[in-house]
Amino acid sequence: MASLATPESFTSISYDYLIAGGGTAGLVLANRLTELPEITVGVIEAGNDKTNDTKVLTPLYMFDVQGDPEYDWNYTSLPQEALAGLPVPQARGKMLGGSSGINYMQTTFASKADFDDWETLGNPGWNYESIKPYYAKFENFQGTPPSLESSTLDGDTFEIDHFVNEAVHGHGGPINDSLAPYYSNFQLAWTPTLTSLGLYANGDPRDGVSLGGYTNPMVMTLGTAQRSFAANAYWEPVANRPNLHVITNALVSNIVFDGAQADKLTATGLNFSVNGQSYIANATKEVILSGGTMNSPQILELSGIGDPNILTKYGIEVKIDNPNVGENFQDHPQCGVTFIPNEGEITFDQFFNDTQLQYWTSVYEQNHTGILASGVSQTAQLSWPQILPTDQKDRPSDTVQKLYNGSAEGLRPGLKEQLDLTAKKVTDPNQSSLQTGVLGGFGAKPPPGKENKSVWLGGFATHPFSRGWIHIKSADPTVYPDFDPRYLSHPLDFEMLKDLVLWQHNVAETKPMSNHLQGDGTVLTGDVQILNDTSIRDYINAGFITGWHVVGSVPMLPRDKGGVLDPRLKVYGTNNVRVIDASIVPLHVRGNTGTLTYAIAEKGADLIKEDLKASSNGSQVFAGAASHQYSISPVLGLLLMWAMLRPFL
Repeated sequence: MASLATPESFTSISYDYLIAGGGTAGLVLANRLTELPEITVGVIEAGNDKTNDTKVLTPLYMFDVQGDPEYDWNYTSLPQEALAGLPVPQARGKMLGGSSGINYMQTTFASKADFDDWETLGNPGWNYESIKPYYAKFENFQGTPPSLESSTLDGDTFEIDHFVNEAVHGHGGPINDSLAPYYSNFQLAWTPTLTSLGLYANGDPRDGVSLGGYTNPMVMTLGTAQRSFAANAYWEPVANRPNLHVITNALVSNIVFDGAQADKLTATGLNFSVNGQSYIANATKEVILSGGTMNSPQILELSGIGDPNILTKYGIEVKIDNPNVGENFQDHPQCGVTFIPNEGEITFDQFFNDTQLQYWTSVYEQNHTGILASGVSQTAQLSWPQILPTDQKDRPSDTVQKLYNGSAEGLRPGLKEQLDLTAKKVTDPNQSSLQTGVLGGFGAKPPPGKENKSVWLGGFATHPFSRGWIHIKSADPTVYPDFDPRYLSHPLDFEMLKDLVLWQHNVAETKPMSNHLQGDGTVLTGDVQILNDTSIRDYINAGFITGWHVVGSVPMLPRDKGGVLDPRLKVYGTNNVRVIDASIVPLHVRGNTGTLTYAIAEKGADLIKEDLKASSNGSQVFAGAASHQYSISPVLGLLLMWAMLRPFL
């Protein structure tokens, strides 16, 4: 069993690299940097070690761990003006591995255009071709359970993995992913239903260009059906490396700087606390923040890097004036429609029935299958025009032209360039601007004495126009920052989400999905039974949820375009502070952010190694030059002596 450091043992060492946050990105970095045996790495994680926790490892227990304060930090947004003043909960993993330990385990990927747009915004070296190898580096695609290679529904047989192209997947990386061993009728119906709608996947979406409906892999190990995540894939196998030290239940408060008066600040360590007791950990090369979109900007602000108006309000000395910290916050706005299944259908709602849960637990423990071995495993990457009737294919272009005129007036520096790219993408029939799927059960615990029986069809806008923020509201690191995602504050986000929600009726009423829903897919849960342009606003307000894909609060962009980080992920104004996590994202991408974060961290680790190599080569050159000077110094001394004595000879 891996051992964890005590505060005393952890602070007794000066580390080459000190990482604030042992979440998804932080553990990737810890693994990759300690591949160099001469490098020491310290990781400070605020959560606990849940690496072998049954609830974390069992896929469907994602319904249980989210919202549980033992596993989840349980953030809640400020009231959302565009959602009738309702706040929106935001789950964040409270453990080694971070949110990779509580997410819905969906393996989906950003597009080629998404990454090429990052480079267009002023980030050389961050394009699709440059980051594609890092997607392959983290992945170990294990394929399809043999029992599901041929699936049958309503008398029809089909291949559930029709879309898979082994060549575009990674093999041999730390994170296992595979198709799940169990699917309900609603999950099995997904792909043939979208095929009936003309939305059959035209390739493996892992290739960065394909669109359509398919059965996506999940981050689970084939055979055991257990979650594969940063803690058990990146950390546990190397936890006993002598050059890697990890401490948990330790909250980082701020970066320590050397105090020298210079053009750029040099970090020397991190202040952190355990059970209210303060400690200092020292770093000789770099300090890396991997606290995620919610915490990395908080640490920067508590360290004196941010908007002076915010910092001085809480008595924090301004070390670097950069009002971009905590801005550019983005998330995928999400909503769906819940339908009532036919009697006898199996849904994930059975998870909340004690008797049924006991049965499914025995199935999972004995055979590694059943509803506990499943989850969010059906999806579709779709363009906005794809889901509209033939006579409305121009609606996206017309709506964008009406609601976004391309003006920079009133926008933060650099935002116009982002929104211009987004406007182009959401009107392109060949680019995904919507992601949708089916959840065979609502995933919410019912009121006492009641049972849910539902099927959720929904999704999110992948390229939102709205921008929010996250900022400290106290100098106390234990006080959660305020955050305002400003969901649907841009009217185009509402228009895209509205069309996606209304389109779910088409899915529900199309065979074979309709065969398994009451009234052939016409019966909804709740009071609202007919969704139209009149009822949709209230329906979205009531049913809106986060996509759990928050990014962008410490963006990698040119400084004058809203940036906090340069393309090597260093904080502007510092010599040796980097941020490596989902907060660096300058412009949101399609797909889920778990895979994105693994790829960012893998690339970030290589950037650090490249800089270390360059620095080491420079040191060797310098050392060689010094040695050369020393070797000729006697000759220089004789010449100098001769020159001084010559007048007297």
